Amino acid sequence: MKGFSQTLPVTGRVVSALDKQPMIGVTVAVKGTTNGAMTKNDGSFSISIPAGKAILTVSYTGFKSKEVSVTGGQTNIEIALDEDTQNLNDVVVVGYSSKRQSELTSAVTVVSADKLKDVTANDVGTMLQGKVAGLQVVNSSGAPGAVAEIRLRGVSSVNASQSPLFVVDGIIGGYYDPNDVESITVLKDAGATALYGSQANAGVIIVTTKSAKQGETRFEAKVSTGFRTADFGKMNLMNSNELYDYQKEFYRDYIVGATDNSYKIDLVKFYAERPLSLRDQDYDWAKESFQRAPLYNFYLSASGKTEKNDYYVGASYYKEKGTFMNTNFERVNLRGNSTYHFSKNLDVSNNINLSASQGNSYDYMDVYYSFLNMPWDNPYDANGNATYVDGNSTFKWWSRDKINPINTVQNSNHPYKGFNVNYDLSVNYRITPWLTFASSNRVAASFDKGTNFVSPVAAGTYHGTGYISELNTLNYGLVSNQLLKFDFTLGDHRLNGFAGAAFETSQREYSGASGKGLPEGLKVLNVVSNNQLVNGANNRYLLQSLLSQVNYSYKDKYFLSGSFRYDGSSNFAPSKQYGGFPSVSAGWLISNEDFLVDNNILSYLKLRGSYGVTGTQDIGASRYLGLYSLTTQYNSLVGAVPYQLASPNLTWESKRQINAGVDIGLFKRVNLTVDVYRNDTKDLLLQVSQPLSVGFETKWDNAGTVINKGIELGINTTNVKTTNFEWNTDFTVNFNNNKLSGFPSDIIKTGSWSISQIYRNGGNLFEFYMPKWLGVDAQTGAPVWEKIVYNTEGIAVASERTLDYAQATNQEVGSALPKYQGGFNNSFRYKSFNLRVSTYFNYGNKVFSNNLRFMMNDGHEPYYNQIKLPSDAKIWSGPGDTEATEPSPQNSANSTETSTRYLKDGSYFAIRNIALSYTLPLAWVSKISMKGITVGITADNVATFSNFLGQDPQTTITPGSFVTPGVSDFKYPNNRQYLLNVNFNF
Repeated sequence: MKGFSQTLPVTGRVVSALDKQPMIGVTVAVKGTTNGAMTKNDGSFSISIPAGKAILTVSYTGFKSKEVSVTGGQTNIEIALDEDTQNLNDVVVVGYSSKRQSELTSAVTVVSADKLKDVTANDVGTMLQGKVAGLQVVNSSGAPGAVAEIRLRGVSSVNASQSPLFVVDGIIGGYYDPNDVESITVLKDAGATALYGSQANAGVIIVTTKSAKQGETRFEAKVSTGFRTADFGKMNLMNSNELYDYQKEFYRDYIVGATDNSYKIDLVKFYAERPLSLRDQDYDWAKESFQRAPLYNFYLSASGKTEKNDYYVGASYYKEKGTFMNTNFERVNLRGNSTYHFSKNLDVSNNINLSASQGNSYDYMDVYYSFLNMPWDNPYDANGNATYVDGNSTFKWWSRDKINPINTVQNSNHPYKGFNVNYDLSVNYRITPWLTFASSNRVAASFDKGTNFVSPVAAGTYHGTGYISELNTLNYGLVSNQLLKFDFTLGDHRLNGFAGAAFETSQREYSGASGKGLPEGLKVLNVVSNNQLVNGANNRYLLQSLLSQVNYSYKDKYFLSGSFRYDGSSNFAPSKQYGGFPSVSAGWLISNEDFLVDNNILSYLKLRGSYGVTGTQDIGASRYLGLYSLTTQYNSLVGAVPYQLASPNLTWESKRQINAGVDIGLFKRVNLTVDVYRNDTKDLLLQVSQPLSVGFETKWDNAGTVINKGIELGINTTNVKTTNFEWNTDFTVNFNNNKLSGFPSDIIKTGSWSISQIYRNGGNLFEFYMPKWLGVDAQTGAPVWEKIVYNTEGIAVASERTLDYAQATNQEVGSALPKYQGGFNNSFRYKSFNLRVSTYFNYGNKVFSNNLRFMMNDGHEPYYNQIKLPSDAKIWSGPGDTEATEPSPQNSANSTETSTRYLKDGSYFAIRNIALSYTLPLAWVSKISMKGITVGITADNVATFSNFLGQDPQTTITPGSFVTPGVSDFKYPNNRQYLLNVNFNF
């Protein structure tokens, strides 16, 4: 009779190969069995194995797994783990689970902390610029606290949000400190994003924050300080001498008797009589309005790990003064997380993040006139009194609506403040060796208050009355995920996944009021004599979901994954509230095949493919309802009038995505990733035109498709690697083509300044729609536009030149979307010195330089300063002038109207970041009980190379009621930033 199988203990210790420090929480398992253990506080472990020999598998996140052959009864074995620098087995957070990078079957990019550490920024978007293929990052404002706009693989909707979904530490949404970011994972295709269903139409960005490391308590401190300066691009303004000569030349031959020329005749006399007084006054409004602005960032963290508890605490203080007068932003952040191991089967994690911020914003018109005011417009008179540049100045200037920003900024205030709190509670209970229950929950709340105040003594629009407005916003909500996760192996087969439910609810409450008629010295609403507006709202949102995923792999060569999410959203009518979002993906790791496993040239080769569907329900809470608005226009009595037609059949936008990719490694030095994709967003949420008999111009409906097709390329190379010197290069590029189809009719959107874009079948999103500028008539100096001649069937048959703007034809003239964009980044190491240079490029988009219609206006508006004309520009000088590019001021009617005259190429190449650092020798710093000190300097937004004439080719890519994507219009300029950084580890 056979007896029971005998087992013998094996004991040992796991340490880091780098510093021989004990490693806590390392998994030690007997290969081929479910028997396992975890290392204790001192790195020790004890495990039973069958009598004889066995193989132990030792693994820990961020380190290379190791297999060790042991014999029963062995003691005091020391196992050293090496850090995994190959990244092929790094654990990547995707969806609601984690995978080894070699198991990925979708388009996923991971940006590690090492590639983020050199950028001190207020937001993740700026940190990611140029580092992820397919990710467009635009810094459309340099105002303190401003964040970058992000688009992934183009724009796929007309009215729904196109910002990617942010997931922080595994839970949707939530606030975080950029100093606490450990890594960022970008999910690009539906194979990875479909698990987030109706919230993932624009992609998903997963932020993983820092957590406890191995060993005893460790401290990290970072101090950054420096300054910023405004980057005006090619806004080279004239001084008083240049402007005087320019204007006098404009009006020297003005014909008396011409239509509407009386004030210009006066100007001729004005310039003739005051040459000295005008030339001698040279006030640089931009220089006086913008300043060198200091920036400070302080960060301190502590982390540690014991046998029972992992903990991390971080605190930071960030402060920046704006380059524009009286603007600033500061933020205090406190974060703590801990994981308590109640047993080998039960872990409970807590994570809390507190943030308080405040600052002072600005009035757009103040920035506007800091550029436009003329150099002989002084903000103060000889007695030091503020001058009213809007017509009350000493010279009775022919101003229309100009203001004195120097004075208005001193007599106005735009403060704002905010408070955010997130609390996460997560529970992981290991029911069996292969089955785990995971619960993750977050409660979040935020409060924001913004005020705009203008004193009645301000020399501007509200002189004598003053103005004040306030807006208070409260947001709070809950996110909860309850999942059953399974993971088991049978021979060469591995099956894992999860199934569960998710719940999300949020509430937004806001109230606002404004008024005029303020007594001097008071800044409260209850003393105004004219209440202009009081409003408020209370919106609730609810999303309920069922979700599941199954992953299968065979011999670590063949991978198959499928997922399904079923969402129910309160944003739609009851009959349309639910939608399903499936995905499937597969991969083949060819380099693990026997015929390639020892290939020294092709070190890695993998094929991937995926298909899936995501959705959009981000349309607001009441688009499907028929709405009335309240008014008091009827003898001050409250009445209700129809506001919005009902759309009970309004349903989800659905985005069908297909992706094929290949990952290639060559010589263990070159890594190449190529992805080809097509994304079709159907049933767009549009405001569709209605018959006149309906009584409404538009109604919300589902119609039309946006198609994005493209290719992405990412290359990482180790060019040189020796003991003392290393050089690595990262290159990313994305080519994207955007097309529209299925639209019931053309949709023309006209924003401020009559700048239009058209949505037309076969065209692109954000396609500019305006007449073509054909230059200057050689005989008269008049502006010329293109007129299209159509036949009776509406087909264009010819084009003509016209001097009549009313006869010029609006036409599609280019999109605000780029044809391709990407990054080129290099890092160098020489001994303890590190240098990193990051660049970004953008090509093929159009930008309407609205600044130029004011600052290159052919004398139409002589009350604005002018830009220095480029060297290739020439003003018409007389009949027969065929080289003129700018019209005659005497014959330039309508020359500043919207046309391609001001539509410029928005392509640019920018040096975004240069960082140089030096790590002090350990022998030095250990004498003061330090484990590491690194000193560095960084420069951000170093230089932009572009043919764009105007302030900045980076413009907003987010449409709004009064905002047109791709329009450059006197924005708060971006900044150049120079910092000294010191990092301490102890």
